[in-house]
Amino acid sequence: MNFPEQLKTTTEKAYSSWRGAENLSDEERKIKFRRAVRVTAKYGSDLRKEVHSGELSWYSDAGKGVGGKGEYPGALQHFVSGLPLCQMTHYAERASVWGLELGELEMSVIGHYVGVSGYGFDEIEFEARISSQEPPERIRELARAAANDCYVTNTLKRACRVHGRIFLNGEHLVDL
Repeated sequence: MNFPEQLKTTTEKAYSSWRGAENLSDEERKIKFRRAVRVTAKYGSDLRKEVHSGELSWYSDAGKGVGGKGEYPGALQHFVSGLPLCQMTHYAERASVWGLELGELEMSVIGHYVGVSGYGFDEIEFEARISSQEPPERIRELARAAANDCYVTNTLKRACRVHGRIFLNGEHLVDL
């Protein structure tokens, strides 16, 4: 798996600033490191929405069974997909800085929710499948760091049960 050199440079800079924050209070960290993501959505027709963030555009839809066209992921699929997309970025960041070689990285997520007004997700399960010749302990450390670095995972943990299983070269490695 190739990582852009820019990823390593940017990540090393971020990690350096994090080390400087170790002596700050929780409130000071929140003030110093606060960031924002802006997304706008416009309703089209037949349950299709056009979504924009910065220069990026994508779509959301609904299944044919409820009147959508079924051409794009729905809101819940987009929501749940944030966890593997975010964690995989943190796997790449850590692996690039730590000099780890990864062959493949694949993640899957299952979100369990209560489909009644006023409820939401109560459990999120994820699974990471990694191929690598690196020592298992290094991959275990990488998996823990990637999950701990992941903003989506940390946010979800404040709202529901989140747990995962990590596999290395097809063998169960660790539960998170």
